[in-house]
Amino acid sequence: MINQDKKKTQELQNSELQDIDKHTEDFKTAERWAVIGIVGNIILTAFKAFAGIVGGSSAMVADAMHSASDIAASAVVYISLKIAKKPADEDHPYGHGKAEAISSAIVGLMLVAAGFGIIKTAYGTISSGSTQTPGIVALYAAVISIVSKEAMYRLTYKVGKRINSPSTIANAMDHRSDAFSSIATFIGIGGAILGYPIMDPIAGGLVALFILKMGYDIIKDAINQIMDKSVEQEILCKIKEVVINTHGVRDVHDIRVRQSGPFYLVDFDICVDRNISIAEAHDICDIARSNVFGALDKVHEVRVHVDPMNKEEHKTILGNWKKRKELRV
Repeated sequence: MINQDKKKTQELQNSELQDIDKHTEDFKTAERWAVIGIVGNIILTAFKAFAGIVGGSSAMVADAMHSASDIAASAVVYISLKIAKKPADEDHPYGHGKAEAISSAIVGLMLVAAGFGIIKTAYGTISSGSTQTPGIVALYAAVISIVSKEAMYRLTYKVGKRINSPSTIANAMDHRSDAFSSIATFIGIGGAILGYPIMDPIAGGLVALFILKMGYDIIKDAINQIMDKSVEQEILCKIKEVVINTHGVRDVHDIRVRQSGPFYLVDFDICVDRNISIAEAHDICDIARSNVFGALDKVHEVRVHVDPMNKEEHKTILGNWKKRKELRV
């Protein structure tokens, strides 16, 4: 049975090498979409600024400034991906994946700043009572901005979810915030053309609240990653299932999983018969480790601790584990 499992382990180890190549390609994909975001935002910033000036729309000019901030956000994401894909070294033995969480937090802070900026502008417009009737070109520009930014959001978000990249997902949410900002601009310009300029700051304020919530959610998720919050219960249960079904494993406990960029770092303890040899225990450990790699995508590292015990010890210790207040799966 052990020999068969060894063969399976070798096959899974070969699969791990293929996964490394896939992870490398995922990083390249994320980098490409970050560059697409930078280029797209540069084009939109120039287009909006031109339309705002020609159309006499201060709202469109302000929207152009929002797109300009998105250039910085996409650049932050691109830099973080370059850092995150670096292999582990002496100073960073667990790799550089946390760079993605840090960049996500920065993007979230940018969104919060943009939200407060829109609120400030809206308040200033209402307080001053200024009125301005922009040209129709500004309205068309707002429509183009909404469509293009929503498309960028959908495509980038799809890629981010597929490769499990927090920074790419945060960048996608930044695209959506710009789309909603352009919706407010469209309403404001349309309202001004129809003789209701007050619609601009009101719509802007409502969109700002949505952007603030979006920024808060991104920051919260990023902090959870940095603080090594445990992953979903579904992942923990899956690990328990594949490990407990490994030949020679009597029990598994203290399963811990944390996320580092798009990857998962896993460690757990297994119980084996204390009467087997060290070599046999090591083989069981390797098989359990390989089974986890085979069962879950995006697993970057698995560490296993072996607890030798007999049946009576197993019953006693198992009872103690169940009494612990900490999360144990």
